[in-house]
Amino acid sequence: MLMMLMQSDFLRWFAGSLESEVEEETAWSWVVTAIVVALVLAGLSFGYKAFRKAAAPNPDKKIWTRGQTWLSFFVGLFPVFILMTAIWYLTVDYFEFIRFAGLLKGVLFAWFLYLLAMIIGHLVSPWRRELI
Repeated sequence: MLMMLMQSDFLRWFAGSLESEVEEETAWSWVVTAIVVALVLAGLSFGYKAFRKAAAPNPDKKIWTRGQTWLSFFVGLFPVFILMTAIWYLTVDYFEFIRFAGLLKGVLFAWFLYLLAMIIGHLVSPWRRELI
């Protein structure tokens, strides 16, 4: 029972109201969309960084400063915003049920997941010294 209440409160944060089953499904779909977008773009950011390091002409260029690493994190927030906005705008159910406030909350949730994935990924990879 408590889990159902928490689940509906979490979903209500994105959609506003969950009066019908369609609205609840749309809210869950929006949450899953945010998770997928954040994780895919974090993976692409890691791939881009690995490519840049592999293509570096000398060993000094393979070492990124802390500033470059954090800048790459924050530059990656822009594609998350663009992709989430495009998905929201092009999907009728999101545009109708999630509304603009849900778009902003979904983008913030995706940003949080993206940054979390990037930080955890750097902490468990050989690049952890570039983060700390």
